[in-house]
Amino acid sequence: ALPDLFGPGVYLRGAWTLHALRLKVGDERFFNILRTYYKRYQYSNASTADFIAVANEVSGQKLDNFFYAWLYATDVPSQP
Repeated sequence: ALPDLFGPGVYLRGAWTLHALRLKVGDERFFNILRTYYKRYQYSNASTADFIAVANEVSGQKLDNFFYAWLYATDVPSQP
């Protein structure tokens, strides 16, 4: 909704999600996720679903619940 357009969820939630992902999968896997995502989509458009798919693939983990909690649930999880 419009009142949430400039709320903390819009600006901080993405950064918190990436930080939490790094803590969850570890530095090596996290940076491999970022490199793979960049290489795969560097000259095209990509969606959040594309990032989640790369994160699942590269980490070898099923991270759908993690991303749901951090990106789509009404309440933001406690910051790591």
